Amino acid sequence: MKIIQVTDVHLGRRGERRYGADLHQRLDRCIAHINAHHPDAALCVFTGDLTETGAPQSYADLRVALGMLSMPYRLLPGNHDRRANLVAAFPEIPVDENGFVQSVHDTGNEVLLFLDCLAEGRIEGELCDSRLAWLEARLGQSGGRPAYVFLHHPPVALGLPQLDPLALEQPERLLGLLRGHGNVRHIFFGHVHRDIAGTVAGIPFSAQRGLHARFELALDRSSEIVEQAPPSYAVILVDSANQCVVVHGCDFLEQWPIYSAETGERITA
Repeated sequence: MKIIQVTDVHLGRRGERRYGADLHQRLDRCIAHINAHHPDAALCVFTGDLTETGAPQSYADLRVALGMLSMPYRLLPGNHDRRANLVAAFPEIPVDENGFVQSVHDTGNEVLLFLDCLAEGRIEGELCDSRLAWLEARLGQSGGRPAYVFLHHPPVALGLPQLDPLALEQPERLLGLLRGHGNVRHIFFGHVHRDIAGTVAGIPFSAQRGLHARFELALDRSSEIVEQAPPSYAVILVDSANQCVVVHGCDFLEQWPIYSAETGERITA
Protein backbone atom coordinates (compact mmCIF):
# COMPACT_ATOMS: atom_id res chain seq x y z
CA MET A 1 0.00 0.00 0.00
CA LYS A 2 1.23 3.46 -0.91
CA ILE A 3 0.26 6.45 1.27
CA ILE A 4 1.19 10.10 0.71
CA GLN A 5 1.82 12.31 3.73
CA VAL A 6 1.65 16.09 3.36
CA THR A 7 2.12 18.25 6.42
CA ASP A 8 2.24 21.87 7.60
CA VAL A 9 0.55 23.52 4.63
CA HIS A 10 -0.04 26.76 6.61
CA LEU A 11 -2.45 28.14 4.03
CA GLY A 12 -3.14 31.83 4.63
CA ARG A 13 -4.48 34.70 2.56
CA ARG A 14 -4.23 34.55 -1.22
CA GLY A 15 -1.29 36.59 -2.49
CA GLU A 16 0.47 36.47 0.88
CA ARG A 17 4.12 35.43 0.91
CA ARG A 18 5.56 33.83 4.02
CA TYR A 19 9.35 33.68 4.24
CA GLY A 20 9.36 34.44 0.52
CA ALA A 21 6.97 31.66 -0.52
CA ASP A 22 3.41 31.70 -1.86
CA LEU A 23 1.89 28.72 -0.04
CA HIS A 24 -1.19 28.62 -2.28
CA GLN A 25 1.00 28.10 -5.32
CA ARG A 26 3.14 25.63 -3.39
CA LEU A 27 0.11 23.53 -2.43
CA ASP A 28 -1.17 23.54 -6.02
CA ARG A 29 2.20 22.35 -7.31
CA CYS A 30 2.40 19.71 -4.60
CA ILE A 31 -1.01 18.31 -5.58
CA ALA A 32 -0.11 18.37 -9.28
CA HIS A 33 3.11 16.48 -8.54
CA ILE A 34 1.32 13.85 -6.46
CA ASN A 35 -1.29 13.36 -9.18
CA ALA A 36 1.38 13.00 -11.87
CA HIS A 37 3.76 10.68 -10.02
CA HIS A 38 1.65 8.74 -7.50
CA PRO A 39 -1.84 8.21 -8.90
CA ASP A 40 -1.73 4.67 -7.47
CA ALA A 41 -1.59 5.91 -3.85
CA ALA A 42 -4.44 4.62 -1.72
CA LEU A 43 -4.68 7.74 0.41
CA CYS A 44 -3.18 11.18 1.03
CA VAL A 45 -2.94 12.18 4.70
CA PHE A 46 -2.52 15.83 5.71
CA THR A 47 -1.03 15.80 9.21
CA GLY A 48 -2.03 19.19 10.53
CA ASP A 49 -1.43 22.91 10.35
CA LEU A 50 -3.60 22.96 7.28
CA THR A 51 -3.97 26.73 7.65
CA GLU A 52 -2.00 29.54 9.25
CA THR A 53 -4.77 31.06 11.39
CA GLY A 54 -7.75 28.73 11.09
CA ALA A 55 -9.74 31.33 9.14
CA PRO A 56 -12.87 30.06 7.33
CA GLN A 57 -11.65 31.47 4.00
CA SER A 58 -8.42 29.49 4.30
CA TYR A 59 -10.39 26.25 4.64
CA ALA A 60 -12.56 27.27 1.68
CA ASP A 61 -9.40 27.79 -0.36
CA LEU A 62 -8.03 24.47 0.87
CA ARG A 63 -11.19 22.69 -0.24
CA VAL A 64 -10.85 24.15 -3.74
CA ALA A 65 -7.21 23.03 -3.95
CA LEU A 66 -7.96 19.53 -2.70
CA GLY A 67 -10.67 19.23 -5.31
CA MET A 68 -7.82 18.65 -7.78
CA LEU A 69 -6.33 15.74 -5.81
CA SER A 70 -6.94 12.47 -7.63
CA MET A 71 -7.12 10.23 -4.56
CA PRO A 72 -9.02 10.15 -1.24
CA TYR A 73 -7.59 12.22 1.59
CA ARG A 74 -7.78 12.62 5.37
CA LEU A 75 -7.31 15.92 7.17
CA LEU A 76 -5.92 16.25 10.69
CA PRO A 77 -5.84 19.50 12.67
CA GLY A 78 -2.66 21.06 14.00
CA ASN A 79 -2.13 23.86 16.49
CA HIS A 80 -2.64 26.54 13.81
CA ASP A 81 -6.05 25.12 12.91
CA ARG A 82 -9.50 25.68 14.35
CA ARG A 83 -11.54 22.53 14.65
CA ALA A 84 -14.97 24.09 14.20
CA ASN A 85 -13.95 25.92 11.04
CA LEU A 86 -12.29 22.82 9.62
CA VAL A 87 -15.38 20.68 10.18
CA ALA A 88 -17.66 23.41 8.82
CA ALA A 89 -15.66 23.55 5.57
CA PHE A 90 -15.34 19.76 5.30
CA PRO A 91 -18.56 18.37 6.84
CA GLU A 92 -17.86 14.98 5.27
CA ILE A 93 -14.65 14.35 7.20
CA PRO A 94 -15.04 11.73 9.94
CA VAL A 95 -15.23 12.83 13.57
CA ASP A 96 -15.56 10.72 16.69
CA GLU A 97 -18.48 10.68 19.10
CA ASN A 98 -17.05 13.69 20.96
CA GLY A 99 -16.53 15.81 17.86
CA PHE A 100 -12.77 15.28 17.56
CA VAL A 101 -11.38 14.85 14.04
CA GLN A 102 -10.36 11.24 14.64
CA SER A 103 -11.03 8.29 12.37
CA VAL A 104 -9.93 4.86 11.17
CA HIS A 105 -9.08 3.59 7.70
CA ASP A 106 -9.40 -0.21 7.80
CA THR A 107 -7.99 -1.95 4.74
CA GLY A 108 -8.70 -5.43 6.01
CA ASN A 109 -4.97 -6.16 6.32
CA GLU A 110 -4.00 -3.16 8.43
CA VAL A 111 -5.53 -0.26 10.33
CA LEU A 112 -4.62 3.40 9.89
CA LEU A 113 -5.48 5.56 12.90
CA PHE A 114 -5.81 9.33 12.59
CA LEU A 115 -5.61 11.34 15.83
CA ASP A 116 -6.74 14.85 16.73
CA CYS A 117 -4.22 16.34 19.17
CA LEU A 118 -5.28 19.98 18.79
CA ALA A 119 -5.44 21.93 22.04
CA GLU A 120 -7.41 25.02 21.01
CA GLY A 121 -5.46 28.23 21.62
CA ARG A 122 -2.18 26.52 22.50
CA ILE A 123 0.86 25.45 20.50
CA GLU A 124 1.38 22.24 22.47
CA GLY A 125 -0.64 19.16 21.58
CA GLU A 126 -2.87 17.11 23.85
CA LEU A 127 -4.70 13.81 23.86
CA CYS A 128 -7.36 13.98 26.57
CA ASP A 129 -8.97 11.00 28.27
CA SER A 130 -11.79 10.77 25.72
CA ARG A 131 -9.41 10.84 22.75
CA LEU A 132 -7.17 8.20 24.31
CA ALA A 133 -10.21 6.06 25.16
CA TRP A 134 -11.30 6.27 21.53
CA LEU A 135 -7.84 5.17 20.40
CA GLU A 136 -7.72 2.30 22.87
CA ALA A 137 -11.10 1.05 21.68
CA ARG A 138 -10.01 1.19 18.03
CA LEU A 139 -6.79 -0.67 18.78
CA GLY A 140 -8.81 -3.26 20.67
CA GLN A 141 -10.99 -3.73 17.59
CA SER A 142 -7.98 -4.15 15.32
CA GLY A 143 -7.60 -7.79 16.30
CA GLY A 144 -3.82 -7.51 16.45
CA ARG A 145 -3.48 -6.49 12.82
CA PRO A 146 -0.68 -4.01 12.01
CA ALA A 147 -1.66 -0.46 12.98
CA TYR A 148 -0.19 2.84 11.81
CA VAL A 149 -0.76 6.11 13.70
CA PHE A 150 -0.91 9.62 12.21
CA LEU A 151 -1.03 12.85 14.25
CA HIS A 152 0.36 16.39 14.16
CA HIS A 153 2.48 16.72 17.29
CA PRO A 154 5.52 14.54 18.03
CA PRO A 155 5.08 12.22 21.02
CA VAL A 156 8.84 12.21 21.59
CA ALA A 157 11.61 14.68 22.45
CA LEU A 158 13.70 15.21 19.33
CA GLY A 159 16.68 17.06 20.82
CA LEU A 160 15.45 20.43 19.50
CA PRO A 161 15.44 22.97 22.38
CA GLN A 162 13.12 25.36 20.54
CA LEU A 163 10.51 22.76 19.60
CA ASP A 164 10.58 20.01 22.22
CA PRO A 165 8.58 22.08 24.78
CA LEU A 166 5.88 22.52 22.11
CA ALA A 167 5.33 18.83 21.39
CA LEU A 168 2.56 16.50 22.59
CA GLU A 169 1.99 16.91 26.32
CA GLN A 170 2.24 13.79 28.49
CA PRO A 171 3.40 11.62 25.58
CA GLU A 172 3.92 8.67 27.92
CA ARG A 173 0.15 8.22 28.10
CA LEU A 174 -0.05 7.69 24.35
CA LEU A 175 3.11 5.63 24.14
CA GLY A 176 2.09 3.37 27.00
CA LEU A 177 -1.19 2.66 25.27
CA LEU A 178 0.48 1.92 21.93
CA ARG A 179 3.14 -0.25 23.51
CA GLY A 180 0.52 -2.16 25.49
CA HIS A 181 -1.33 -3.25 22.36
CA GLY A 182 1.88 -4.31 20.63
CA ASN A 183 0.66 -3.99 17.04
CA VAL A 184 1.57 -0.37 16.18
CA ARG A 185 4.23 -0.49 13.48
CA HIS A 186 4.91 3.21 12.84
CA ILE A 187 4.00 6.73 14.01
CA PHE A 188 3.84 9.58 11.46
CA PHE A 189 3.71 13.26 12.43
CA GLY A 190 4.58 16.83 11.38
CA HIS A 191 4.78 20.07 13.42
CA VAL A 192 8.58 20.28 13.59
CA HIS A 193 9.19 21.33 9.95
CA ARG A 194 12.12 18.94 9.60
CA ASP A 195 12.76 15.44 8.24
CA ILE A 196 13.38 13.27 11.29
CA ALA A 197 13.22 9.53 11.95
CA GLY A 198 13.83 7.36 14.98
CA THR A 199 12.28 4.99 17.48
CA VAL A 200 10.34 5.65 20.67
CA ALA A 201 8.94 3.01 23.04
CA GLY A 202 10.17 0.46 20.51
CA ILE A 203 8.02 1.97 17.74
CA PRO A 204 9.57 3.60 14.64
CA PHE A 205 8.52 7.17 13.86
CA SER A 206 9.07 9.71 11.12
CA ALA A 207 8.38 13.41 10.58
CA GLN A 208 8.19 15.41 7.37
CA ARG A 209 9.27 19.04 7.01
CA GLY A 210 6.23 19.69 4.80
CA LEU A 211 5.31 22.69 2.66
CA HIS A 212 6.29 25.52 5.01
CA ALA A 213 9.80 26.83 5.65
CA ARG A 214 12.15 24.66 7.69
CA PHE A 215 13.42 25.36 11.18
CA GLU A 216 17.20 25.51 11.52
CA LEU A 217 18.85 22.39 12.89
CA ALA A 218 19.93 23.74 16.28
CA LEU A 219 20.62 21.04 18.86
CA ASP A 220 22.48 23.17 21.40
CA ARG A 221 20.26 26.25 21.63
CA SER A 222 16.81 27.64 20.95
CA SER A 223 16.95 29.15 17.45
CA GLU A 224 14.59 31.63 15.79
CA ILE A 225 16.13 31.05 12.34
CA VAL A 226 13.89 29.72 9.56
CA GLU A 227 15.34 28.33 6.33
CA GLN A 228 13.44 28.41 3.04
CA ALA A 229 14.45 24.84 2.21
CA PRO A 230 12.75 22.92 -0.61
CA PRO A 231 9.23 21.82 0.40
CA SER A 232 8.64 18.10 0.64
CA TYR A 233 6.02 15.41 0.99
CA ALA A 234 6.43 11.78 2.00
CA VAL A 235 5.75 8.66 -0.03
CA ILE A 236 5.05 5.85 2.43
CA LEU A 237 5.24 2.23 1.29
CA VAL A 238 3.61 -0.24 3.67
CA ASP A 239 4.09 -4.00 3.37
CA SER A 240 2.36 -5.35 6.46
CA ALA A 241 2.86 -9.00 5.47
CA ASN A 242 6.64 -8.53 5.65
CA GLN A 243 6.49 -6.04 8.54
CA CYS A 244 8.10 -3.38 6.38
CA VAL A 245 7.58 0.39 6.19
CA VAL A 246 9.65 2.59 3.84
CA VAL A 247 9.36 6.40 3.82
CA HIS A 248 10.68 8.43 0.89
CA GLY A 249 10.96 12.23 1.03
CA CYS A 250 10.04 13.96 -2.22
CA ASP A 251 11.37 17.49 -2.85
CA PHE A 252 8.76 18.13 -5.51
CA LEU A 253 9.94 21.59 -6.61
CA GLU A 254 13.56 20.61 -7.11
CA GLN A 255 14.98 20.03 -10.59
CA TRP A 256 18.48 18.65 -10.90
CA PRO A 257 20.80 17.98 -13.85
CA ILE A 258 20.29 14.44 -15.15
CA TYR A 259 23.13 12.09 -16.17
CA SER A 260 23.21 8.64 -17.70
CA ALA A 261 24.16 6.07 -15.07
CA GLU A 262 25.70 3.97 -17.85
CA THR A 263 27.84 6.56 -19.64
CA GLY A 264 28.07 9.36 -17.12
CA GLU A 265 27.02 11.82 -19.80
CA ARG A 266 24.76 14.73 -18.97
CA ILE A 267 21.29 14.37 -20.45
CA THR A 268 19.62 17.65 -19.42
CA ALA A 269 20.79 21.10 -18.40
